[in-house]
Amino acid sequence: MGKVVAVANQKGGVAKTTSAHNIAVALSYKGKKTLMVDLDSQASLTICAGLEPTAAADNNIVSVLTDEVSRKRPIEECIHDIGEGKYKTENCYILPSIIDLADLEWKMFSKVSREMILRRALEPIRDKYDFIIIDCPPQLSILTINALSCADGVIIPVKTDYLSYRGLAHLKNTIADIKDLTNPGLEIYGILATMYEKRAKYDTEILMQLNRENRVLSVLNKRVWAGKGVYDGLAVVELNPNLDISIAYNEVADMLIADKFTGIGGIE
Repeated sequence: MGKVVAVANQKGGVAKTTSAHNIAVALSYKGKKTLMVDLDSQASLTICAGLEPTAAADNNIVSVLTDEVSRKRPIEECIHDIGEGKYKTENCYILPSIIDLADLEWKMFSKVSREMILRRALEPIRDKYDFIIIDCPPQLSILTINALSCADGVIIPVKTDYLSYRGLAHLKNTIADIKDLTNPGLEIYGILATMYEKRAKYDTEILMQLNRENRVLSVLNKRVWAGKGVYDGLAVVELNPNLDISIAYNEVADMLIADKFTGIGGIE
């Protein structure tokens, strides 16, 4: 059965979608059949993968999660092969999002076992993929709770600033609650320290604090622009595999494959 990994942080602007995209593509390049799930109504991961959200209007995450007969689709019909695009990324697939997901989220509150809707939706195809990478929305919403309730583990991108560091405690408390109430197997795989600026004193102090309190998987420098290939539907690991950030994402992918989560990041 495929391993489900949620990439989550309730704070926006921390390279969450970029990280989910690059880790998924790195896994696919290593021969692992990987499904990306865009659980954000902004559909940023869908766009990063080279798809227009409107092009998936009838076959998307909303089509899977809804209980409206007129919109409901089998999940297999809603998964898009990234390898069919301009750049042939083999082994990589996406369950795309559209803006209608924001409306559906409100309706989910009235459902029985609402925190398990995504888990039930993924169950028929979970054994068909080596990895399922979920890009969560930038808030602790019912959608994020759904992702955490079906995930084996969580990777948390955290920008090396004070506000991001403070917000991490809230997310970790939510993860602990999910572990106690709905998903006892849920684990925090580690932290991605993102947008780190080596010359900034406060960045270094926050990074040192993150290292003391968490398993830091990698440190992604601010000077590296990871979104350069978005217009072409390319992850940075495809665009330039020799960049530091590409190497870092590949190392995280290797740890996922090996099921080994030891820190590889530092402040040097």
